Amino acid sequence: RLRPTRPHHEIIPWLLDRREVLAAPMKAPEEQWAMPLLLVIFVLKGSGVASADTSRNFLKTLRSSSTLSAGPNCAEPAEGLPKYCCIGRAPDPAYAQTCECNPGWTHPECICKGHLNNLPCHECMVHLPGTNRWQKTFSKTELYANCNDCVSRCTSELNSGSCGQFMADIWTARFGSTDPAKIICTNDYLKSNLLNKDYPLELKKVLYKAPRRDIWIRADDDYHQPSDWPVDGAAATPGSTPE
Repeated sequence: RLRPTRPHHEIIPWLLDRREVLAAPMKAPEEQWAMPLLLVIFVLKGSGVASADTSRNFLKTLRSSSTLSAGPNCAEPAEGLPKYCCIGRAPDPAYAQTCECNPGWTHPECICKGHLNNLPCHECMVHLPGTNRWQKTFSKTELYANCNDCVSRCTSELNSGSCGQFMADIWTARFGSTDPAKIICTNDYLKSNLLNKDYPLELKKVLYKAPRRDIWIRADDDYHQPSDWPVDGAAATPGSTPE
């Protein structure tokens, strides 16, 4: 049989044109910049390479750079910064990548980081066995390969797209130094998002189907359905027991 390269387009065609769905604030790992910056300044000054003024200018330049996008400076919060942006002296990871908590972002940066690419390549998770969507005519190996191929295409398109100049920051903020596919294409990552109360409900409905439990149909013989999770908004599928 032919192996489809983009089967998710049949299931979620609206994702390409409805990226505003991906704009809800989500939790994300944060970068801690204070120590690296202090170390750079210390080395510059201690080596005699830079004067105090040069060091201050260097620090100012770094602070204004779009690469410092891990969240607000909660140790010295800017005037008017919403209180919910910080937990003590650290950024609240639930809001660290939002526009309101990053007043230094430019408008394009806000649009790209805070809205259009808030959940980059999450649509690729539709390929995973854990969605309970796929018949066993597709092996698990094929499904994981399809997910990896999808993420590869997605990252390439985003890196070369209109937000390309900000994508390095976005990948780092979301996935650290790890290849995004190694995180996105796992059932554990799928589950963590589906059970997150802040995850968009429309995505939950697309990325998960309740397992089929019809006593007259041996659904487990026909479908990959390893997941039985309490996902909000997940409708009972034909032949399954309603929640």
